[in-house]
Amino acid sequence: KIIERKGLLKEQGMSGGQQNKDEEVVAMVNRMNELKEKQDPGSTKKEKDSKKDAKKKTPLSQEEQKEYAKLKDEYEIYKAKCRTEFGYTNKDFKADPDFQEMEAKLSAFEKRS
Repeated sequence: KIIERKGLLKEQGMSGGQQNKDEEVVAMVNRMNELKEKQDPGSTKKEKDSKKDAKKKTPLSQEEQKEYAKLKDEYEIYKAKCRTEFGYTNKDFKADPDFQEMEAKLSAFEKRS
C-alpha cells in the first residue's frame, strides 16, 4: 500500500521527501514499524545512538597516557627483539599471540586518544 501511495504521489509531482511527509504514508509507516516491533522487539530502534556512543572519545587521563607510552615502548622493544634474535617476519608476528595482545591494547588506546 505504501508503494502504491508513493507512486500516486509521484505522478502528482511530489518529491520523495514530500511523499514521506504525506499523512497517509506516515500513518502506514508508523503502523508497519509497530508491527515489526511486536514481532521482533528492539528491531526498529535506531542504531545511531549506539554508534554515537562508540564514537565519543574520552580523553586519556595522565595515568593512562603514561601506561600507553610504556606499552608502546614495550611493543617496539618486543618487536625489535623478535626480529633480531628470532628472525621474525610479518607473518610470524601475526601468528604470535603476545604480539597480537599488545597490538590490541595499543589500538584500544589509540582509538581513545
